[in-house]
Amino acid sequence: MRIKGGTARLQFAVLTARASTINDSAALTWSLGSAVASSATLAGTMVNVLASTGRTLDGAGAALSTASIADVAAAVTLDGTATPVDLYLNLAFATGTDIDADGTLAVTGTATLLWENWGDNN
Repeated sequence: MRIKGGTARLQFAVLTARASTINDSAALTWSLGSAVASSATLAGTMVNVLASTGRTLDGAGAALSTASIADVAAAVTLDGTATPVDLYLNLAFATGTDIDADGTLAVTGTATLLWENWGDNN
């Protein structure tokens, strides 16, 4: 499959008490990739569909943040002929000062991708 372009428009809301979990104005980074996030720095296949995009959580309480919009910067080919390729929405907080404890973050929005099936190469 070849992802040729696309865009994502997401909003975030902290559903837990901000003072004791995910803090006000926390610096969030998000991306779309073929690998699940494994560190606070999103890189490599964690960002191979939509590049890492920074976002400050500006919603108050459990209110949704203003929309964060990002575009697919470059086409990418994902070979799922032997093993299917998953697509992950990856989220990370850059520093420990953004979070005090486990919290719940709600995400709403859309990701629209223009893709082309290149068939089975086997």
